Amino acid sequence: MSLARRSLKLILPLLILAGAGFAVFMLLATRPETVAEPVEERAWPVHVQPVTISAHQPVLNLQGFLEAPRGATLRSAVEGDVATVHVREGDRVEEGALLVELDDRELRLTLREREAEVAELEAQLALERRQVASNREELAIEERVLELAAGELKRLQDLAEQEFTPRADVDRAQRELEEQRLAVTSRMLAVAGADDRLSRLEAQLDRASALRDRAELDRQRGRIKAPFNGRVARLDVARGDRVMPGETLLAMYDLDSLEIRVTVPTAHLARLRLSAALDGSEAVATVDGQQVPVQLSRFGGQVDRGVGGVEALFAVTEAEDLVLGRFATVWLRLPAEPDSVLLPFEALYDTHRIYRVIDDRMDALDVELLGEATLPDGRRGALVRVPDLRDGDLVVTTQLPQAMHGLRVRMLDNGPAR
Repeated sequence: MSLARRSLKLILPLLILAGAGFAVFMLLATRPETVAEPVEERAWPVHVQPVTISAHQPVLNLQGFLEAPRGATLRSAVEGDVATVHVREGDRVEEGALLVELDDRELRLTLREREAEVAELEAQLALERRQVASNREELAIEERVLELAAGELKRLQDLAEQEFTPRADVDRAQRELEEQRLAVTSRMLAVAGADDRLSRLEAQLDRASALRDRAELDRQRGRIKAPFNGRVARLDVARGDRVMPGETLLAMYDLDSLEIRVTVPTAHLARLRLSAALDGSEAVATVDGQQVPVQLSRFGGQVDRGVGGVEALFAVTEAEDLVLGRFATVWLRLPAEPDSVLLPFEALYDTHRIYRVIDDRMDALDVELLGEATLPDGRRGALVRVPDLRDGDLVVTTQLPQAMHGLRVRMLDNGPAR
């Protein structure tokens, strides 16, 4: 290979690189110039609401369960077979309604035995009373005979002293007098024991009468009736079952004494007690989608350790088809809070801050959360107190993830910003 060809191999790559660099330079030198546009701050679209500062009633939302302080577990008082069951679980019954009947044939037989015992003792007592009356009459007769016998003996003794009568007549009269004295003594003993015999028979009759009354009561207890107006919560027997004394037949509860037991947080306890003292609380409960009026009845008498509140019991004033143990939500209106503001929940940030709009920018304000309240459209909202807020101020009601003090916004409704 010649020297010229070797030199060309070395120079050619350099020439190619120099040409490429020159082409890039010419492209950059001849490109059109771009004019930089100024960056405009973004305005976030928000909804706002003018505020009105006045007195608003907070609404306290409490949860609990439906219970009945007045309930009854009806048990069998006697042994017997279940003859008829007149109710089913869930039935509403009136006071005195017949619920369950037991076969009373055994009970009626027992009652007849007791009645026969009473009749027998009554007959014995009547006979004894007649015997006592007869003994008293005979005692009077025997005493008169004794007087006559004593007089006859004295007369014969006088005649015997004058030897007008034999001594044998005196001995006979003496013997008759002694016999009459024994007869009087015996009759006196019979009369004296009459009270004891009558008392014993009367006691036996009283015991037999009590057993008869108990047998009658047992027969009546074989017909189980409702002790009050209520609903059958549980039925434990069916026709043909053999039940023993003390065995459960059914359970029921009083519809007129239903209550909702809720736990009141400590933060709301003082206002709720004040409301109860002023008798100014209005409450309604929602149970299974049904709204029923309720009234604060009383507070619980014991608080378990670790529970952050006190139990309150609300009496259900109108119970319609409510089932025991169901979950219930109680909405309670408390006394009005002065100088308060009612806002939708969307206006509240971190439960303690809201933003008003001033000169198209968000102005952060700390708030005191007073609870919940009812908005004009019926929805629930937040009731707050904001010392720095004024009537007519526009408050942001849109939740912005990037919300901060001074953020520029663009209002979508409710007029211009202040």
